[in-house]
Amino acid sequence: MNLQFWFADVAYIQKADWNALPPDEYPVYAPPLIVEVLSPSNTPAKINRQRIVAMSAGTEEFWVVNPIDHTVQVTNRNGVTTYAPGEVIPIPLLDKGIIAVDQIFA
Repeated sequence: MNLQFWFADVAYIQKADWNALPPDEYPVYAPPLIVEVLSPSNTPAKINRQRIVAMSAGTEEFWVVNPIDHTVQVTNRNGVTTYAPGEVIPIPLLDKGIIAVDQIFA
């Protein structure tokens, strides 16, 4: 079995799923939303591998936050969308959820 894992910069896990996770184990689990921030240790190539692994495992959305150009690239089952300053990102996993790109970098 070839399992890959890492600790995401940010992940959203629904409360019921969180409560069902065993406290003393590392189960195979793909959070519905993963957010990674580009940095010297998180290169675009590394993040692209993580995106492929996560989406293949069942993650619904994978976000890449670029602190240099203040953009957020959102990958979901419909494709990839890049959001820039002044735009709003819909978050379908949260009831009526949205976040402004400007809020992320404030």
